[in-house]
Formats: sequence, C-alpha cells, structure tokens
Amino acid sequence: MASSSVRALRAVGGRCLLQRTNASPSAASCHGGARRGLGHAESTLVHAESTGSVVQVSNQKHWTAFMYGRERQLLVHVVNSVEEGDTDGVLQSMDDFWGHHFGMKGADSWSVRKGLLDNTMKSKRPERCLELGTYCGYSALRIAQSLPEHGKLVSIEVDPLFGAIATKIIEYAGLRDKVKVLTGTVDTKLRRIQEVLARPGEDLDAVRLNFVLCDHSKDRFVPDLELLENAKLVGPGTIVMGDTTLYPGEDASGGGPNLLSHFAANDKFRIQQHIGTDKSSGITVCEWQHVV
Repeated sequence: MASSSVRALRAVGGRCLLQRTNASPSAASCHGGARRGLGHAESTLVHAESTGSVVQVSNQKHWTAFMYGRERQLLVHVVNSVEEGDTDGVLQSMDDFWGHHFGMKGADSWSVRKGLLDNTMKSKRPERCLELGTYCGYSALRIAQSLPEHGKLVSIEVDPLFGAIATKIIEYAGLRDKVKVLTGTVDTKLRRIQEVLARPGEDLDAVRLNFVLCDHSKDRFVPDLELLENAKLVGPGTIVMGDTTLYPGEDASGGGPNLLSHFAANDKFRIQQHIGTDKSSGITVCEWQHVV
C-alpha cells in the first residue's frame, strides 16, 4: 500500500489539486483513526491529474462536472436537446436520459407510476398540491402540467443541489409560475407551505392540501404525513399518493412503517388504488375521509 494518502481535493488556478499526506493508513484509520492522525502528517500538494484519478479542469471541463455528476448531466441534456418552454419535450428528454443512463431498468414500474399520477391528477383536479422529494423535478412537471388555472404545487427537497437543478428544469419547461421548490424538510417548512399556497387575503391556518405525493425517503412517509396532519394541512378530502418502489440509483437502506399497511390499519383513510411493482413494493393512492 502506498505510503501517502489523499487528504483534500480542491481547485487552484483552473486545476484540480490533491493534498497528500505522508501518514501510512492503518487498520484503525479505516474506522476513523485517520482523522486523529492527520495532525502529525506532513502534507504536500500534487496535481490531481498526475495521479490518474481526476482529470484536469480546464475552461471546457468545469469543476461542477466533476462534483455534480449525473444530475448536472441531466440538466445539460435537457437544455441542449429541447426548446425552452416545451414541457412535454422536457419530460421526454428526461425519460430518454434516465433510460439510457440506467439501461431501462425500472422502466416498467416507472411507466405504471406515470400513468397513475397523470390519471389521479386528471380525475381529482387538485388545486393545492405538495410533493415530498423533488429530486430533479420530473414528477413536479407532471403534476404542474395537469394543474387547473389557479393551481399551485409546492415541492420540498432536502438536498440544495437537487433543488437548484429541479428549479432550473422546471423554469426551462415553462412552469415556474406553477411550482415552488423549497429546500428543507417538512418540519422546517410547514409555515412556508401555507404561505406559498394561500390565496390573497386567506388565513394561513385555513390552507388545506388537496393532493400529496410522497416521493422522498421511504422511512419519512408516515412521520411526515403525521406532521402535515398535526399542522392541519391535510385532512378529509386530501388525496395521498405514495410510491415505495426502489428505483435504480436509490438507497435501499431506508426503512420505516409500511405505507399500505398504515393506510389499511387506519379508518380515516380509504384506499382507492394499489399497484404492486416489485415484491412488497408498490404505489398506493388513498383519500382522507371523515370519521364519525
């Protein structure tokens, strides 16, 4: 094993630089011990391209291309392949990109989800919608293009980078007046959701969601729905759609209360549709109902 190890990565004068330490990694360093030992290591700077692990960053190859990976590539692909304002074209471009990137894995489940989301939006015609988990904005676009004239969608994304990319894609698709992307989590954005969705002169505490799409960390589906209920943002008449399918590129480590079981065990929910997509996974649509 080499006697030096990479300590930091940064850009200087248009080049990638690695800071290398002369400390030898040990078995303990693999479990966090390296952080304690770095203080005694002699450090030097080397050009990253000389190690063969990182290419040189020039005027043509921006630093962000290295840092941001496939999500940035998606944005570039959309902008380069579709006319601005063409919502359907943007959606098709995103489909093409992910289909190529993942070799069409998960395409069948994704087609089922698209159809179910579109049908739900067209049949229910919700005006005030919330999406939990924006990622790059694909589902936000599908929801927004089906909103009535005065409809609005708030989409919450915990990752600032994904939120920024989604905002740009939504803007490029011509739907920025229909969608507001918020960076954060449900518990930190409850009041902001009310502010964005409130009509002129409306009491914020009177704001009610007509539709919620759970598309974020699966272990947060039930807890975040409970937060929304406690804040009186959801209740009788609210439609909830949750997708527990594990798509390519998603983390399989998350766990939490099963969404379908949660709905089935509670009298205040009426399950309208459930489509199994893979083993115990599936897409569920339910409606809050009055309990007497």
